[in-house]
Formats: sequence, structure tokens, C-alpha cells
Amino acid sequence: MPQTGSLVVRAFTSLAQLPVSGATVIISSQEEDGRRKVYSIQTTDESGGTQPIQLEAPDQSLSESPGGAAPFSDYSLVVEHPEYYLATFEKLQVFPGIETVQNVPLVPLPQPAGGDITAAPVVVTPQPL
Repeated sequence: MPQTGSLVVRAFTSLAQLPVSGATVIISSQEEDGRRKVYSIQTTDESGGTQPIQLEAPDQSLSESPGGAAPFSDYSLVVEHPEYYLATFEKLQVFPGIETVQNVPLVPLPQPAGGDITAAPVVVTPQPL
């Protein structure tokens, strides 16, 4: 039986990690038929964060033997704001019973901003188990 874990997104800019409010955060996953399932669309608050998002994760007991299922579920994350480059993350891992905090560094667009500019997706490597 699936369990849940939670995800909190924290958007910031500069090495000082200044919070970015008003960024749109989209959490989704790819279904077996290739379509995307959207789980949450939120806007970051004045501290650059979202409310915790409850997401399905596999039962921990399924990963306790060799060759078992991965102990996490993969999700995609997109963070967009009109003054920053688009940030995308693939294979973001959510573990059952754990609150994952994903920090998202946003890079300001050059002034004046223009065109459809996107950054390459960040692939999150699996945790060494």
C-alpha cells in the first residue's frame, strides 16, 4: 500500500540565498502512458517557500530486500517567475514519511528580459543506498 512523503520547495536567488516570492511551483510525474499528472501548483510566499505537498511514496517494506522496489517515488518540478530563468528538476525523490526540502536557485534574466529562455533540466541522482 502506498505511503506518503512531503515536499517543500524553497526558491532563492544569489549566493546570499535571497528568497524569491511569487514564483509558480508545479509538481508532476509522468504516467505509464506518457502523459503528465500534475499534483500541485503553488506560488512561493515572502520567504520563497511553498506549503508542504503530500505525495505518494512506495511502502518502505518493499525496498528491504535485494532487488526490491526503490524506496522513493520520482517527481518533476518546474519553478517559473517572469524575472528569472525557468528552473526544472527531474527525478526528484520523495521518501515515505520524510519531508524533502528542495532548494531551487533562480538566476535573474538579463535586463531587459526577452525571448523564450530556458535552462537544461537538473537530474537528481539517486541516493546511495
